[in-house]
Amino acid sequence: MKPEFGQGFKDHLKKIVAMPQSEFRFDPDRDRPWATIGNQHVSPRMKAARARYVARSEANARVQHARMAALLGEAQAAREARGLVSLSTTCKSGISGLSVVDFVAENTIEIDHQKARITRMQKSVGISAKALHNLGKKNQRVWMLTLTYRGTNRDWRAEHISRYLDGLRKWHYSRTGCKKVRYVWVAELQKRGVIHYHVCVWLDNGLTPPKPDSAWKKKGAFQAPMWTHGMSNRVRATHPVAYLMKYASKGTSEGKFPHGARISGVGGLDEVGRGCRRWVLWPAYVQGNASIKDKFRPAPGGGYLNAETGELLRSEFVPTGGGFTRFVRVRTTPRSIENTGGPFSWLSDRPGVIHA
Repeated sequence: MKPEFGQGFKDHLKKIVAMPQSEFRFDPDRDRPWATIGNQHVSPRMKAARARYVARSEANARVQHARMAALLGEAQAAREARGLVSLSTTCKSGISGLSVVDFVAENTIEIDHQKARITRMQKSVGISAKALHNLGKKNQRVWMLTLTYRGTNRDWRAEHISRYLDGLRKWHYSRTGCKKVRYVWVAELQKRGVIHYHVCVWLDNGLTPPKPDSAWKKKGAFQAPMWTHGMSNRVRATHPVAYLMKYASKGTSEGKFPHGARISGVGGLDEVGRGCRRWVLWPAYVQGNASIKDKFRPAPGGGYLNAETGELLRSEFVPTGGGFTRFVRVRTTPRSIENTGGPFSWLSDRPGVIHA
């Protein structure tokens, strides 16, 4: 018989709950770092260091104990708000409600940081590419440029893609008198595991960007290539959004990105486009209570804060342990709009309209 999904986690929680719960006590002799010098002379300086360590360890232990007590209190309040009744923690009752073990198991999610990063990148790239495409004229030209390293990831530097974009702006200014360039770039791992970049650029009709690894002219004088770290490619794009999403969906199937590498970037968005991009990256409890005009930012200690209005939306989940990979739901934030379906604006966002 195939075991039930999450059964191992439930069994582990039952063992923890079954243990006798005593009041908080701190044992300064547990895992003491000075155990190896038990028979040696202890100097006053060492005694003072030991006293400081004990005080700091006790303070940290009390903080952890207080956090766990607060978490259990929030979980209990959330259960009562949902109409659940507190029962024994060692067994499950099918009549009155759920035990703590079942409540935690049913309201716990586990997050893969790599997959979450790729998902956020796909959302950002998709909405940004659509917004940039809609900003241009019907006869605009979209170019796809590929930037490849000739060596390995040891040759990669975080500023390489920034330097290329600076050169692109410099070229655009020499042709149009405007430094603002509409672009989206995505990082991808090749089959050999080396990072390279795919850049989409939206330009006015008649403009062709220089090949990144070739010199270009400015007022009759040749300028250095924008990409000096390997090869490049340049082609016209007919379906730029689909092109970018194709590479954004590959993720880390060929290995891992170099430490500290950004995997996407956007430039040239207007205020509405930035608002839409910000909205799709919010969690669902913020999306249901905010429009693209609202300026919610991550708040210290969790949740999102609107600095303009002072409104705070507390997070629906809190971490259950180290690593921030497993979270348990402690509250359900009411939504002003259910099933929004996408970015929106309040009527009050329009000049002269009062939101009731």
